[in-house]
Amino acid sequence: MTEAQPLPVVIGTAGHIDHGKSALVEALCGTHPDRWQEEQERGITIDLGYAQLTYPDGLEIGFVDVPGHEKLVRKMVAGATGMGAAILVVATDDGVMTQTREHFEVLTLLGVDRGMVVITKSDLADEETMMMVEEEVLELIEGSSWEGAKILAVSAHTGAGLEELRAALRVLAQDARCLADPLLAFRMPVQRSFALQGAGTIATGVCASGTLLEGQEVVAMPSGKTSRVRRVQVHGRAAGVATAGLRTALNLPDLVKDDCVRGVVLAAPGSASSGKLLRMSVSLLPKAPPLKHDSEVQLLAGTAAVEARIYFSAEQSGPVLFVDVEAEEEICLVPGQRCLLRRPSPALNFGVARFLGYGKYRLRKRDAEERQWWQQIAAVLDDREALLCLLLEADQGLPKKPVDLARALGWTVPGTVEMLDRLVEATRVQAVGAAYVAAGSAQAMMGEVMGVVENFRSKHPGRLLIPIQRFRDRLGKPGWKMLEKLPPEQLEGMGVRRRRGTAWEMLGVEIPAVIRDASQALLNVVEKGGLTPPDWPDVVAASGLDASLAVDARGFLVDSGLAVQPIEGLLFSFASVDQFRAAVVAQLQGKGMDIPALRDRFQTSRKFVMPLLEYLDECGVTERRGPNRLLRDASAALL
Repeated sequence: MTEAQPLPVVIGTAGHIDHGKSALVEALCGTHPDRWQEEQERGITIDLGYAQLTYPDGLEIGFVDVPGHEKLVRKMVAGATGMGAAILVVATDDGVMTQTREHFEVLTLLGVDRGMVVITKSDLADEETMMMVEEEVLELIEGSSWEGAKILAVSAHTGAGLEELRAALRVLAQDARCLADPLLAFRMPVQRSFALQGAGTIATGVCASGTLLEGQEVVAMPSGKTSRVRRVQVHGRAAGVATAGLRTALNLPDLVKDDCVRGVVLAAPGSASSGKLLRMSVSLLPKAPPLKHDSEVQLLAGTAAVEARIYFSAEQSGPVLFVDVEAEEEICLVPGQRCLLRRPSPALNFGVARFLGYGKYRLRKRDAEERQWWQQIAAVLDDREALLCLLLEADQGLPKKPVDLARALGWTVPGTVEMLDRLVEATRVQAVGAAYVAAGSAQAMMGEVMGVVENFRSKHPGRLLIPIQRFRDRLGKPGWKMLEKLPPEQLEGMGVRRRRGTAWEMLGVEIPAVIRDASQALLNVVEKGGLTPPDWPDVVAASGLDASLAVDARGFLVDSGLAVQPIEGLLFSFASVDQFRAAVVAQLQGKGMDIPALRDRFQTSRKFVMPLLEYLDECGVTERRGPNRLLRDASAALL
């Protein structure tokens, strides 16, 4: 017998109750999808059913059969999750009915754009009736993505048309098969779960994306509980690997059945988030009633069904709305995911909502700038590179790590890094160490930094160092955080070099000769003072310099390391401070600190000794602990 080769696609059945969906699946596959006794006794599907069609050459297609009753639409949507294509079933004795229209509406809203229409019970109708039903079907699908879809008439009872249907299904399945996408992380919304004696919890569903190997871990969202995957089955057979588009069962020994109820999403660790406050764009159906602020809605997303309230942050009109949806419980979604938005009572579809991201707070009318950013996200949901660039601009453009971006998008970390590096080459993104920033944010920050440096140099021509507080004041906290994480080569491109202490080095500085000469005159006066220097006005007077020129010269002396200024107005030569440092180190390496001995040795006073000792603390030579001072690093550089 030819080994089965499951095609990565699941085909669903949809249609009005009692139109023969389950009977059709049984006729095609030889397996009745209704697994509950109550379903078989009543002759209606009340939950999701599964089967597979195997061709003689081994090609195998998975089926999911959904309930047709109007009260079970949420289960129908759960079954539609993962469908690559669908069969819309219409019975000849009824024609297109209410649930036929609603199921078709749901399929198109959720993006199931490939399918065919099967007119069942053909043995019960004459040619004229068949023509009438076909006309109804053509009218239903006209103008939709299904327009032009194949329409076949079959009888599950007599077998008429089944072989033609099998052939057509093969073509449909191959066209709709899920193509491998290495960017997307593993993700599987749970359709059903149960406990198996001796094995533990089994969770089943259709893999929405990615791959998963036996032995790897998954996380159940939104609870965050994890489990090793003991076994993987596809279509009831051992597979070893789960891949997108296949109906899959996972053996999760570390979870209980209640951890994997319908609505839970099993995902690769670090690739999924959850929340209650959802930013969404909503495309309303033409005949949908108006959505009102603070009204109750039902959100059907993946296999989850949650009650929620909808909020508008500004007045809006038109077929597409930007809204906040606040769910009663956490839900796990990825940007771009389609969800069905329904009125709870009387039940009615409003339209399709696409998830943009999680909010920290409900937007108000005053949040126009943030609202505009989210609306930009809505516009680029299907453009991955543009979406990634926009996410980098969030939180005031702070650098973001690939692992955080991957989690927000449901992507793999390697795939995210690869795309980021591609965007770096295209100059749309810049690397900031191990993180990344949008080129626009980075360029704006670089311009700000260069402006700060240029302004400081123009006002302080004698300075070699610029206080980092200047950058903090100009860039603000977010900008400073970004600047602080830049690699050395990028900082140097902006004309600065990181160094220890409270100031950074400015590159390419040319000190005017007049300032250099003035600094030497100033240094001569300071050196004569030793560790008992005159007050600053007396230093200026003794040097014979203009007060403004003296300030510039002092800045050059301190920045170049020729002088030390522990506090404002107090200037020592570096040589004098270095001698003092050596004496302090010798004391701490010997019997301990002796301030009077230092004072006597350098013929100075406590007025000068104490600022110098605190300066040594700042430089990391010593460390103050309570009343004592300890040696920290005898060779630490003097700032």
